[in-house]
Amino acid sequence: MKSRLELNKIRRNNAKLYPIYKMFSWDLLFFYSIEFLFCTITKKITAPEILIINGFYLLFRIIMQIPAVAITDFLGKRKSIILGNTLLILYILILVFLPGVPSIMLANLIFSLGYDIKTIAEANLLYDSVATRGGEGLYSKLEAKGGSWYYILDGIASLVSGYLFVINNYIPIFICLGFIIISTILSFKFKDIYEVKRDKKEKLEIRSTLKEYGTDLKSSLKFILKSRRMKAFILFQIVFYSTIEIIDTYNSELLIDIGIPEDQFSVIFAVLTLIGGVAISLKTVIEKKFKNRTLAFISLLYIGACIAIGTVSSLFNSKTIIPFVLIMYTIQKINVSIWYILETKYLKNFTKEDMRNKLTFSYELIGGIAASTFSILGGLLLNMINVKNAFLIVGLVALACMIVVLDYMKTRFGLNPEDYKKEDLEF
Repeated sequence: MKSRLELNKIRRNNAKLYPIYKMFSWDLLFFYSIEFLFCTITKKITAPEILIINGFYLLFRIIMQIPAVAITDFLGKRKSIILGNTLLILYILILVFLPGVPSIMLANLIFSLGYDIKTIAEANLLYDSVATRGGEGLYSKLEAKGGSWYYILDGIASLVSGYLFVINNYIPIFICLGFIIISTILSFKFKDIYEVKRDKKEKLEIRSTLKEYGTDLKSSLKFILKSRRMKAFILFQIVFYSTIEIIDTYNSELLIDIGIPEDQFSVIFAVLTLIGGVAISLKTVIEKKFKNRTLAFISLLYIGACIAIGTVSSLFNSKTIIPFVLIMYTIQKINVSIWYILETKYLKNFTKEDMRNKLTFSYELIGGIAASTFSILGGLLLNMINVKNAFLIVGLVALACMIVVLDYMKTRFGLNPEDYKKEDLEF
């Protein structure tokens, strides 16, 4: 049992290290801006095969939630973060050294497990480290600081990686691997706040684990169904996250449609990423101004940008609308960046240590299934109509759904603690 002084020292060290760690580890640096080029040119994967791979990837992200939660609870948060980063190293090595579609599938399966473990363990370790009296606000500040540094670094990496790819296809991949190794080294410096409750000699049996987490899923879903606050927040997530997943695909397709050269993709990606990083600093300003209407503001602004893109691109000549489209992409990026910071904060508000993993798992599971389903529908829609009209239809449907959800949220989410009912907060 650690003394209070020891715990406070560990909390301070974790909190100090976390933004630096997040800067290197939030996602893959030097990779995403050249991912499509790497798959098609280097790995000889066709575009239809990439779509199939992405479909399975979304499925893997859902399936791997269960073992990710089990592993995090079994190993503890620190060891889980180390394992997650190690799996990402393995992911890159498979991409580099193994050929063909099956190797990409295997790599994505390993990445899904590693990234899910990281996502659960990192956020909960930070929350454990700052969740003392008056410390809750520090959680979002440290998340925002690390996220902002990551976006700046990722923007620079995205800009450079396109040029490095031209020199040699594998240079950006190996640099990406180097940053994952740095993240792994940093993760060894974290320490758990709470001791792992499991007997260390106990074996991690899949059958018993599935049964246990089936029970946990059932109990957390019951809580969600009883909690008006969580139902409202999850409905918002389903609509907004699903829209983001669809539009992310449409954005790349539209750039091709309006005549943006492929060698400029990484530049556009880099600039948008840098803007996203800087925009995180607006989170506090927006929260202060809009208060419990913050989610309404960022979601409606994002959806409005989608509708504007669909309308303008359908009415006017492709080349002339490029500046307008890029401005709308900027608005989208700003709001998505702020959403991802607010999401973890709002999800963990009013939660205790023993329920966070279970609630995070249920939340991610529901959102993942919804996003996977609507992404497939968005792809089917794109097969029937052009991307400009698809933008408009998805934007209008998202707007209609979001208006209904926001009306539902008015009396159920964003309230003062004393205004919630007991079943809204107690697991």
